[in-house]
Amino acid sequence: MEDSNKKNKSGLVKKASKDFIFSVLALVIYNGVLQLLVYSKIEKSIGRSGFDTVLYLISIISVMGAGFGTAASYSRMMAKKDREETNGDYNVFLLMIAVLSIPVTFGAIYLAEGISLKLFVPVLVLMIVTVFRYYSDVQYRMNIRFKEYFFFFLSVSVGYVLGLILYPVTKNWVLVMFLGEIFGIIFTVMTGKIFRAPFFNLSGAFKENMKSAWYIAMGNVLANLILNSDRILLKHFAEAGQVTDFYTASLIGKIVAMLTTPLNGVVISYLTNYKIKMNKKIFATIGSAFLALTFLGALVCSGFSMIYVKLFFTPDVYDGASKFFFLANLGQLLYFISGSLMVVLLAFTEEKLQFIINLIYGIVFVTIVIPVTYKWGMVGFAYGLVAVNIVRFVTVIILGVVKLGKKRESEQ
Repeated sequence: MEDSNKKNKSGLVKKASKDFIFSVLALVIYNGVLQLLVYSKIEKSIGRSGFDTVLYLISIISVMGAGFGTAASYSRMMAKKDREETNGDYNVFLLMIAVLSIPVTFGAIYLAEGISLKLFVPVLVLMIVTVFRYYSDVQYRMNIRFKEYFFFFLSVSVGYVLGLILYPVTKNWVLVMFLGEIFGIIFTVMTGKIFRAPFFNLSGAFKENMKSAWYIAMGNVLANLILNSDRILLKHFAEAGQVTDFYTASLIGKIVAMLTTPLNGVVISYLTNYKIKMNKKIFATIGSAFLALTFLGALVCSGFSMIYVKLFFTPDVYDGASKFFFLANLGQLLYFISGSLMVVLLAFTEEKLQFIINLIYGIVFVTIVIPVTYKWGMVGFAYGLVAVNIVRFVTVIILGVVKLGKKRESEQ
């Protein structure tokens, strides 16, 4: 019996490792194409100041996609573990977000000074498609099909490359992004079931699923607003060009940190499909190890940033970004690592805790980062972002240890 359990655990570890490799490869290709090829090509084409505006609009689209699309994805995975769920439950949620995207798009374009309202329809369509694409990966994570997950992101990357090939003719950055997102959705329609009929049949747990999705979404939107705050705040409170400067300064850290996304996907897939236990001691140990790796990672990322920005961006961007390589990368890594710990907690605690953590994070962010950015511009933003991400990390550890401790006591 003991040998059988060891074999089962060994098989589970091997499968999880294989799935993690597929996930990492998927995100490396996806982020490599998007961050290293697409963004640098567009920046060289339209210049540092013009690229500020593009990054600003992409950030709003990313907030909607990662905020609501990922929330629907995580909620459905939790529902699969604990209750009933159907395509209709989440199609209704996605339609609500499509309607919400209308005023969000209008507001984003209105606040981006000098932008023609002719962008409204293309940006709105891109925003809605992006939300659906972020949700789409639930098809593969929910059923632990990470080989197909790899091909899903490969199809998105192929779409971006096609858009980039067409860019010298179209001069349309929205089309570049749209082709990537729509290729991912087409792949999901062809290989999965989440976008197939019946489209609006609701489950008996529809209300619980909506409550779950909105709780996760509120936390996600708060977190992603802050994640993209460099492009949003600096656009309004800093000098022209500094959105591009800070973004490129933090880019290697962002790419490395985004590798936590496939890890999160594998972790929540296995935690919601298998009976794996977690206690406060293990959680605190994992958190301490992550913190040490974060500071080491920021140093390494700074070295690579010097090389990357010098090679792929214009000299004026390098001059503006080089002063902030360590701080910018550290802020990104702290954010994503604490996000990974929150995913672990999601499998063992109620969805409401995610919102509470991000609400605390949002309050601290508004209290610290906005005032220092207003007063000291990019310098204030860089230091403020590191400070609030340390607060977020500590908050996750403290609340995680407390909640897991109470959960253990209630089970005894």
